[in-house]
Amino acid sequence: MSILTIAWSMCGAASFMLSLLHLLLWSKDREARVYLLSAVMTFGAGASALAELALMSSESIDAYRAWIRWENLFVFLILVPMVWFVRIRLPGARRGLALLITAMWSVAIVANWWSPSSIVYSEINALKQMPTLWGEQFTIALGTPNPWVHLANLATVLIVFYVVDAAIRTWRNGDARKAILVGGGVAVFIVLGGVHAPLVDSGVLEMPYMVSFAFLAIVLALSYELVSEAVLASHYARAIQVAETRWRTLLTNVELAVIGIDPQGKVSYANPFLQRLTGYSSDELLGRPITTLLPEADHAEARHRLELAARCTPRAHSRWDLICARGERRSLAWSSVRLSHDDGRYAGLLSIGEDVTPRLRAERDLERTRRELERVGRANVLGELVSALAHELNQPLAAILSNAQAAQRFIAAGEPDLAELRAILNDIVEDDKRAGQVIHRLRLMLRKDQPERERLSVAETLAEVIGLVQPELDSQGVSAQVELDPNLPPILADRVEVHQVLMNLLVNSVRALAEAPAGPRQIWISGVRTADQARISVEDTGPGVPEEALPRLFEPFFTTRPGGLGIGLALCRRIVEAHGGTIWAENTENGARLTFTLPQAPRGDGHD
Repeated sequence: MSILTIAWSMCGAASFMLSLLHLLLWSKDREARVYLLSAVMTFGAGASALAELALMSSESIDAYRAWIRWENLFVFLILVPMVWFVRIRLPGARRGLALLITAMWSVAIVANWWSPSSIVYSEINALKQMPTLWGEQFTIALGTPNPWVHLANLATVLIVFYVVDAAIRTWRNGDARKAILVGGGVAVFIVLGGVHAPLVDSGVLEMPYMVSFAFLAIVLALSYELVSEAVLASHYARAIQVAETRWRTLLTNVELAVIGIDPQGKVSYANPFLQRLTGYSSDELLGRPITTLLPEADHAEARHRLELAARCTPRAHSRWDLICARGERRSLAWSSVRLSHDDGRYAGLLSIGEDVTPRLRAERDLERTRRELERVGRANVLGELVSALAHELNQPLAAILSNAQAAQRFIAAGEPDLAELRAILNDIVEDDKRAGQVIHRLRLMLRKDQPERERLSVAETLAEVIGLVQPELDSQGVSAQVELDPNLPPILADRVEVHQVLMNLLVNSVRALAEAPAGPRQIWISGVRTADQARISVEDTGPGVPEEALPRLFEPFFTTRPGGLGIGLALCRRIVEAHGGTIWAENTENGARLTFTLPQAPRGDGHD
């Protein structure tokens, strides 16, 4: 068996095998064009090995002429795909240079078939038999060089610069391994094959063409790359399997609802918790339009949000109600992410929802309890004012009775003085209105309506509250002085809640003064404008607040007075903060001062 035949056949077989492997890889992933280029390139190397073997054993000029044309075509199939292979594998490769090399080799290969004896020879004059070192014979040609071969040789030299430049740029970008492996393998092939073939063409070297053997450098590089990718793919596959197991375990056991929605708005995934929550099985949920799980009133909004998510990022947080299999409605707080294909196309949504139904129910119960507590707090404060208010009511009622009895006597006497009778009736009306206002203020303080914020005058609101507590002030011998800034703006607040805050602060001051030693019992109520708020202070000449109690004064159920409930000032803080204000307490030289702020009402009709 000829050693030349064995060597070139093995070289060709290795190239064809590698070509087949890369062709199979490309068939599995048509987007990976690098595998297709590798398959064409290695096929060209295998075919080149067979053509070189045929050239070595040619016995006629016509046979040699035919095979050398094919050899040049197979070299073209090696070099041009190689240029674009480098372009893909080494991101630093220059596209313009790749296009130039491709154009030059394309012109050269056309000239190869157009010329009489290929691009290498204008004419083949004779064939010469040459011996190998071990005595085996091979054939070389003697002929006139074709000028077109210089174009092919120049294109080959450009490939060297192209590859070296791409390898250097890729190295600088931080990928040294790829620069060495791909750039080094291609550079070795071009140097060995590109230098050796022109020397054989010119007759400097009397040796067989060895392009296919030079290509073994690329075969080794590609084989190493293929093995590395296979090992890496195996590692990734194991990592993906571990991650998939971890995620499936998480999605199966997590106490959160997870639902996938495809681009058509249908359920593509539902985890076990969602199935338990809704009472639907996986088969009942998959492929079902998501809108069928929502209240009918939300269908249009749901479709609108899906359309928005298809065009841009979905709303990160939202709350949707789900209708369960038994007709029960569950409220869930959802967090959604947009899913996309590799090319960026919309692939649907993945939403994770927390069942907030118990929390919302508890919040509603808490709100009802809080409102009831506020009402009880108001009733508690008013209960302590009943005797004084009863006294205030007795005055207009007694006046009404006295005036009515006087009118009866005038009428019984005959021919009554109508002017006097008219004055008595006017007094009765005024006293009745006065009693009605007292009762009306009490009813407002005890009502359970939802808060309704309105534009309020601080002066008028304060006058209403002082009117309620005036009997208590009188009974305790307390004088109240009011000093309000003329520029004090109206506030935006709920009338009843502001009444409650002011009444709590005034009653607390009255109680503090009742515990004070003998001396002047005074309360100062002041109001000033600060930026976009109104600041109101209630100061008394009582004993003040113990320093250790100041930090906790507004805590629920904390009190410094025996028998106190500890809810009055806590409710004051909640009301003030709910309005966007603040409240605090401090001791002064004379006693204690409690201050709170409320927001200024927006300008409406052009007046503050």
